[in-house]
Amino acid sequence: MVESFTLNIFYKGVPRDILCTLRVSAYTYQILCTSGQTEIILEKDDEGNIRALEANPFSGTKQKTDPDLVKALVYEMQRILIE
Repeated sequence: MVESFTLNIFYKGVPRDILCTLRVSAYTYQILCTSGQTEIILEKDDEGNIRALEANPFSGTKQKTDPDLVKALVYEMQRILIE
């Protein structure tokens, strides 16, 4: 069963809607976040912090992921998961 939700964040003063999909596997989970052509996977590391991974690092596109967008996603997801 696929669980999807929309994450609303303010990024550089502009509201953005990020489509997120929850992926559950055994004892862990990942959240796939999609904004335009950018796909980022968020997951917890061994220390319990959220880390971001590029969803498809070997894709043919050379578009770089904006590091500030990744920081905003991680910050918002940490805020949501702690509450």
